Amino acid sequence: MNARERVTAAFGGHAVDRVPFAVWRHFYPDENEGAAKLAETTIAFTKRHQLDLVKFNPRAHYHAEPWGTRYRYGKDGQPVLERYAVRRPEDWSRIRRKSLREPAFQDLLYGMRLVREVLPDTPILATIFTPLGVLERLAGRERLLVDLRARTDEVVAALDAVSETFADLAEACCEYADGIFLATTTWARRDTLDDGEYRRFGTAYDARVLAGARGAALNVLHVCGPGARVVELARYPVAAVSWNPRLAGNPDLAAFLAAVPSRGAIGGFSDEAFTAPTTAIAKREAREGLAQTAGRRWLAAGGCTIPIDSRPENIDAAREALSG
Repeated sequence: MNARERVTAAFGGHAVDRVPFAVWRHFYPDENEGAAKLAETTIAFTKRHQLDLVKFNPRAHYHAEPWGTRYRYGKDGQPVLERYAVRRPEDWSRIRRKSLREPAFQDLLYGMRLVREVLPDTPILATIFTPLGVLERLAGRERLLVDLRARTDEVVAALDAVSETFADLAEACCEYADGIFLATTTWARRDTLDDGEYRRFGTAYDARVLAGARGAALNVLHVCGPGARVVELARYPVAAVSWNPRLAGNPDLAAFLAAVPSRGAIGGFSDEAFTAPTTAIAKREAREGLAQTAGRRWLAAGGCTIPIDSRPENIDAAREALSG
């Protein structure tokens, strides 16, 4: 099997030659040195670790750049916030639909095109964030939470604009990618918004973004953090759900697969598995995942973007342990 065949068969509940495996991380400062440099680094990482899927990670803040949020890269090579696009409540009215000509969007599309040319048989996912997550990058979490409730109409107008923008981007991404990786960041956690608020301000706009990627073979939902609405949001029109089964309040792999028989599961490894000084945790967690899934409907991965100090030896040990 090649990587695409392996992933497709796994999510369909069919037998595979081995459990598919993938991890993704940020590459500082390569992500800020142009699309070609990031693509080159991503390709090398994918080949080095024999990954079965590329979740293409552009600049962590790329989705806020078109509206004016600015970051700089510090001495450690990591991004540091300089200013938000929305600094006063009145600024929400300036958030309008953006075109795909924005440099941040063009970088994403060009980078994925380069990866696709070199890795034609490896599924690629475009990283796209829930519109609430985009607004958080425009204004900050505290302002968004306050204004979402106090200036609802203005924030909803911004959600409309952002959703339309990223639905367009999702459609364009699918020229090179197998689908989108829709990340809810912290917004689908039960301690952030109540159920009604998430239906109104989260799900309604997530659906509009996913509609842009309608027909893609491998759309994935990522539900981030502890106490997340993992099973509840699995009804989204996606092939699989990514989450961290090892965090409090989240279902483990077995519980998810039992509750959601029509979706694949992505996850299973803790951050510690990849950063520990030995490979013991990675090997143990691989065995635990195999026991919970019997190797079906599962793509073994980290619970989110893995730490930048993950040890290559641990990544390889995790993959190798999946073969028994």
